[in-house]
Amino acid sequence: MRSPETPAPLHAAFDELAEAIRPHAGNDDVGLLTETFWAALHGLTMLARGGRIPSSHRQHRLELLLLHPMRATGSHRRP
Repeated sequence: MRSPETPAPLHAAFDELAEAIRPHAGNDDVGLLTETFWAALHGLTMLARGGRIPSSHRQHRLELLLLHPMRATGSHRRP
């Protein structure tokens, strides 16, 4: 759900991310899937910036987030 307090550039970024996710959404709600993905990226970023997770595995974490869910079938698959 969009918040009216959110700056327009963040809405635009969310829309771009949703378009990238759309082909992999299958029957899932694209907005909900995008929110979840955005939250995961945000969480990783904030934890890394705060020194709560080691930076040594940053690339591998992103690969897991980006690629792992799609490896099983070559596309998005609902658990």
